[in-house]
Amino acid sequence: MNILLVDDEPLTLKMLEVAVSEAVQNANISSFLKPREALSFAEQTKIDIAFLDINMQVIDGIKIAKRLKELYPKINIIFSTGYEEYALEALKLYSSGYLLKPINADDVREAMKNLRYPIEESKRLEFRCFGNFEAYCDGKPIKFKLSLTKELLAYLVDRNGALCATPEIIGVLFEDADNIYYYQKLRGDLIKTFTELGLSDCLTVTRGGLAINRETVECDYFDYKDGKIFAKPTEYMSQYSFSESTFAELL
Repeated sequence: MNILLVDDEPLTLKMLEVAVSEAVQNANISSFLKPREALSFAEQTKIDIAFLDINMQVIDGIKIAKRLKELYPKINIIFSTGYEEYALEALKLYSSGYLLKPINADDVREAMKNLRYPIEESKRLEFRCFGNFEAYCDGKPIKFKLSLTKELLAYLVDRNGALCATPEIIGVLFEDADNIYYYQKLRGDLIKTFTELGLSDCLTVTRGGLAINRETVECDYFDYKDGKIFAKPTEYMSQYSFSESTFAELL
């Protein structure tokens, strides 16, 4: 679950972050003082819930909400404000909540019980492809024994769930068929790491190939391909050269 917090008052934003962190477990919480930075982030990362201050100097929360609704029609907008007079305008945007400051964890819990669009059960494995490629389990970065294992995983994600044969993977990672031994070590590291994390169902393993099971993971690239994200990415797996052709197709 990805939660966005936007408020241009540092202390108020920190208090909101503490309240949301206490009330909502296992969520990715991203906080922004600057509305434009928040929108740029949201254009690259799917947002499930947004807590927005309304009365901000540069861009008010109503305008941010409208843009977020364009990106994600079923996003849950929860306004946080010190003023009651914006309630009617908030209702027109079909918001999920209208909380008056100061906001505490109980306020957040109550709002979460009454979301307009219930959040689907979050998946334990998450890939972020827009920007640098990153892989997370339960919100924490996955660490592999071998550094190149992460690139192997990135390539499987880039192939969008297709079964990748051993010669294909070796050609992409090494450009040298003599590296079969090192590839087997990477393959073993990937399988072992996923098994230890309880993610075996996320990976299809055959004698001659590997694939990611799309239905078992959260992934911005998959969501974009499926029409769940509308903003075109400005970067895609930036650290890997094999991603360039896919990025061109996305544009």
